[in-house]
Amino acid sequence: MPLELQQATEADAHRSTEIDRAAHANNKFNPILFPGPHPPDALDHRAKGLVGELKNDPTVRWSKVVDTDLPEGEQMIAFSKWHIYTEPPPPPPLRDFGPWANAEACKLLFGGIREQDTRLWGDKPRVHMALLHTDPKHQGRGAGRMLVKQVVDEARKLGLIASLHSSAAGHELYKKCGFRDMTVLSTDMSKWGAPEMHYIWAMEWNPSETS
Repeated sequence: MPLELQQATEADAHRSTEIDRAAHANNKFNPILFPGPHPPDALDHRAKGLVGELKNDPTVRWSKVVDTDLPEGEQMIAFSKWHIYTEPPPPPPLRDFGPWANAEACKLLFGGIREQDTRLWGDKPRVHMALLHTDPKHQGRGAGRMLVKQVVDEARKLGLIASLHSSAAGHELYKKCGFRDMTVLSTDMSKWGAPEMHYIWAMEWNPSETS
């Protein structure tokens, strides 16, 4: 079944949070960062925050990959949120993770990513991929690559760099799409029982380095 790249809308917000949850279900750091208890409306809370950002931030773009052969409500198999910063962007906000989060651990990790972003790119004009999630049932079909390629194509068209922060899970995909490592953020969560360090790579695609 051919996959289609489409613009995502507010109507896709809740499905995007379902994909996000499924994609991170086996992440060994999730029980540390988000120990719960999780209320029944946790996904609605997250979806509402995404929609608010889409409405209020003119730099935000949403994209999705759909498989129209799937049942209605499951056709979206991947989602991305990205920004076009043609002017100096504001400092990236620290997300409200809700009362079910480990506030200290989230501040340590996501605050570190925020500082990493500001240190590397500051007020540089760029295209920035903020989120990319693929439904685990559909990984390996090329949906993630389609979304990454869209960001690279937009950056190339505008003559800007593209930036992102990658977990270990997506690191190889981004390298195959032309991104290179700029630095790695190592976060020690052993005080909460993490068996290993948590790594996030800051990565950049630069049009001057491509043929």
